[in-house]
Amino acid sequence: MTHEALPARTLNEVRCYFLVTACPSCGKGPLNPQLPSGGSYQGPLAATASCRACGAQQDYDFIVQQALPAQPPRSELINLSDEPSRIIDLAQWLGLFYMLLSSADRQKQDHSVRRIGHQASLCLAEALKFYGDDELPPESAFFSPGSPAAFRQHPEKFARQRLRDMQAKLPSLAAMEQRLEQDGRKVRPRWWQFWRR
Repeated sequence: MTHEALPARTLNEVRCYFLVTACPSCGKGPLNPQLPSGGSYQGPLAATASCRACGAQQDYDFIVQQALPAQPPRSELINLSDEPSRIIDLAQWLGLFYMLLSSADRQKQDHSVRRIGHQASLCLAEALKFYGDDELPPESAFFSPGSPAAFRQHPEKFARQRLRDMQAKLPSLAAMEQRLEQDGRKVRPRWWQFWRR
């Protein structure tokens, strides 16, 4: 069976895709993909992912459009353009944002909290790319199963000002990157990334 290749901005977006995609066999997950290490990959990518819940395997094809710098924290970027994702919708980016914030709360080391907080902020920035001039996003921003219904039931949760208010409570991405670079020079940690397991 031939699958149409999914257009991913970066390899990190592919990693995020597997965090928000349910298993086609059992509807659960998470999916555990076999992907290249690093973020500098660009071009066609065939990936096999196995479901941690039922063990089923599925093949996926992507076209990775942008290679990332090799060094963190720039290597953690998701999308170098201002265009929104075509494979992860607004509701899924917000779900990742909340999941990462929850993970950061459980960390014991400050540099781990900062790293995961940076990743959460990147997901929130991706969510904001779906907005035009209106306070609410267009319905086209919701294309994953369940997302359109969530938007119709609770549109207030997707108000742009609400997202901007959350973003305003966080340090800027530039400030976060600067701090992560300082952390890297001090302790030379292993640059584990949430979506690179």
